[in-house]
Amino acid sequence: MKRRTLLRSTALSVIAISTTFSIGFQLKSASFDIPKTWDIAEITKFMLPPTDAAVSVTPISEEYYYKLPERKIFKSYPILLTDDTEANRKYIDSLKSLDPVDIFQNEPKTEQDLIRLGEEVFSAPLATFDYSDNFLAELKASIQNAEIPISKKTFPYYSYVVDEKSKIKVGVFSCAMCHTRVMPDGTTIKGAQGNFPLDKIDGFGAENALKSLPKEKLKEFDEGMRAGRNMLQKAPWVSHSSQTELDTISAARIIAYLKAIPSGVMIRHGSNYNQPTNIPDLIGIKDRKYLDYTGLMMHRNIGDIMRYAAFNQLLDMLNSYNGYIPAATDFKTLPEVGKAPFLGCSDRYSEMQLYALGKYLYSLKAPKNPNSFPPDLVKKGELVFKREGCVTCHTPPLYTNNKLTPVDGFTPPASHYKSYDIFDVSVETNPELALYTRRGTGYYKVPSLLGVWYRSPFGHSGNVATLEDWLDKRRLDDDYVPTGFKPAFAKTMAIKGHEFGMDITKEEKTALIAFLKTL
Repeated sequence: MKRRTLLRSTALSVIAISTTFSIGFQLKSASFDIPKTWDIAEITKFMLPPTDAAVSVTPISEEYYYKLPERKIFKSYPILLTDDTEANRKYIDSLKSLDPVDIFQNEPKTEQDLIRLGEEVFSAPLATFDYSDNFLAELKASIQNAEIPISKKTFPYYSYVVDEKSKIKVGVFSCAMCHTRVMPDGTTIKGAQGNFPLDKIDGFGAENALKSLPKEKLKEFDEGMRAGRNMLQKAPWVSHSSQTELDTISAARIIAYLKAIPSGVMIRHGSNYNQPTNIPDLIGIKDRKYLDYTGLMMHRNIGDIMRYAAFNQLLDMLNSYNGYIPAATDFKTLPEVGKAPFLGCSDRYSEMQLYALGKYLYSLKAPKNPNSFPPDLVKKGELVFKREGCVTCHTPPLYTNNKLTPVDGFTPPASHYKSYDIFDVSVETNPELALYTRRGTGYYKVPSLLGVWYRSPFGHSGNVATLEDWLDKRRLDDDYVPTGFKPAFAKTMAIKGHEFGMDITKEEKTALIAFLKTL
């Protein structure tokens, strides 16, 4: 089942520049030397291996990748939220009067051109569906049901797209959908840890579909949901219960898992129901040496950002894991080029589009920090930060040492010390995401603390909602009720590990949090 189909079942639902180049060389444009995205030698270097040394990961070949058709990216427009039916009709009519605008019809000449176009790529959807007159009513119902944070006047996670005259489409599955954060005052931050509850929306949509099904269709629905989730999550070499459950899981159980995922967290493809991932903050990504919470891919240059974007817009679903191909209908036969039965696997970005996206991501800056604390309190918090040893891992000025820390249950091979930046101390947080999923490497990267004032929830699976909760010693107890993500069938759950900053006075904790919120 396509992820797009799942999303469309809910109330929300859900000219590229012509270039000629030789595989193996950079793309030469009039103004830029653009790295080659699908360079197998470079991909081999920048991908960390799975925790199981017997498992090899083989991406699609350069030949296959460059045969995929390039996406056309048309200008998109905001979705206005209004109760004024006439005003919305006029807005839609105005969009219908527009000609489609191919944003790459002219080659960019300057760095600012690239950044501007990269922002368009960031907002460009992978999929669209036709606009209908009842779209806004359905959207508003879903906003209420799934408690979706929205900005003052727009729905910032989707967009309207004009790719043919007189026809409006709703675009979904853009970078912006997951990496846009709506703040309590209704302002938005592009590139931040997003707070669009995609899994919860999928859960409500599937639940509504299940309720309306006749009994004779239930088995087919179960099988379809299970097949889709196996594509997204299965790591067949892992014997952990969260993986073996996928072989027999029912639609009702899948729905319960989906509805348990809060805003800011996602059952990202390659993760799992009980091991979701916090949505990463992309602001400051230029200075990060590893990408993903498990450090799945190295970041050495903009070429790696281009590769990362290509993989994570679902081309990693075509990877072969010892012969297991997630996006294959039979999980073993690579689909014919352009005909993969999964969203995002049948076409690709152009090199220029990816390069522009990378430049835009590199340009992202944090918004002005609105927090204001007494200088003496902040200074005291900084002293506590240093005294408690936080600076060892969260080293200024980036507030990360940009290293990988091995999880409990994983011993780094000797060769890893030569290839990767390893801080060989475990902070003893839950290791399951790093051990029992397709994204598992045996490591978590040390995250930066810059921008924690606008982020939440915290922890690699988003188990706690606030910094106050993270520094609360009660989270270590088995009867703790997580304030962030809690697995669907768990009543309580200890959030173990990373005990730094817990054994301090109440006043010191207040000062430490004040300091962190100024970063």
